[in-house]
Amino acid sequence: MKINIGIVGYGNLGKAAERAVLANKNLNLVKIFSRRVVVSPYNTLVEPYENFKNYVGKIDVMLLCGGSKSDLEVQTPEVLGYFDCINTFDTHKKLKLEYDRLGKIAKQSGHRLIMACGWDPGIFSVIRAYDKAISGENPITFWGKGISMGHSDAIRRIDGVIDAVQFTVPSSEAVKLAKKGCLSDDMSLHTRECYVVSELKDQVRIEREIKEIPNYFLGQPTTVMFVSAEKLAFLKKKMFHKGEVVSSFKTIHGTRCKMNFSCSMESNPNFTASIVISYINAILNLKENNMTGAFTPLDIPPSFLFVGKEKENLISSLC
Repeated sequence: MKINIGIVGYGNLGKAAERAVLANKNLNLVKIFSRRVVVSPYNTLVEPYENFKNYVGKIDVMLLCGGSKSDLEVQTPEVLGYFDCINTFDTHKKLKLEYDRLGKIAKQSGHRLIMACGWDPGIFSVIRAYDKAISGENPITFWGKGISMGHSDAIRRIDGVIDAVQFTVPSSEAVKLAKKGCLSDDMSLHTRECYVVSELKDQVRIEREIKEIPNYFLGQPTTVMFVSAEKLAFLKKKMFHKGEVVSSFKTIHGTRCKMNFSCSMESNPNFTASIVISYINAILNLKENNMTGAFTPLDIPPSFLFVGKEKENLISSLC
């Protein structure tokens, strides 16, 4: 039996999720729900967002692909009341608050939510947990250089912004020091490079508003550059990104150990969509075990990413 999937949101991630679902023989894409009037090049049927309630019993798992700042905080509780869901909420400082809030909704409705299900938060969250358990210290995370979908979306929400993209750039000096285990607490780890298309009259206000966005740019080294639409289209052509979790510590015996985990991607949306798709099996395993509520990848056993024969053969194939 194929798993029936719905997608909410049809931006970069929604489009990548659509392609990933269509390519998976175990999944059936029932419908895309969008607040905008959009057309799928793959002929997937698209309906207005508010119509999602009409598909109870017809969709097994909803993939929520909107932006964290303005979409997921509103749409997740609405959709979670009717469906099992996966989202990619990535505002780190708000995660615990959302986890607690959405956990109550999921329990009340008898559903499951896997939230913060991307590469960071997501995969990197799990890696950081292993690092801290082994070392007893918090590892250091570096992002980039690459395009941050969440930060770019936050800029595009500002009135007067025609289009925008944000590059996260790690400090090369900070990376070197972190790998040596001598990074100071007050050193900036990243800079934010924002490229924006807007009318000239709006630029002073827009730059100020970007730098004042909490949880995204406020208090961080941020540069705002206004460019032409043609220049921005060139910058956005490849949605590349990368990241690294660095841990350097001494054991109780006084010996030095290092643990590094890194990933790089030609397309941030495509990689994130691949992660989201892999956690659909986790929803099935949670359901089979009568588990409801909100979960992050930290809460999901690795074996829950597999079903059937693959799950049965995990120890012989991966251990």
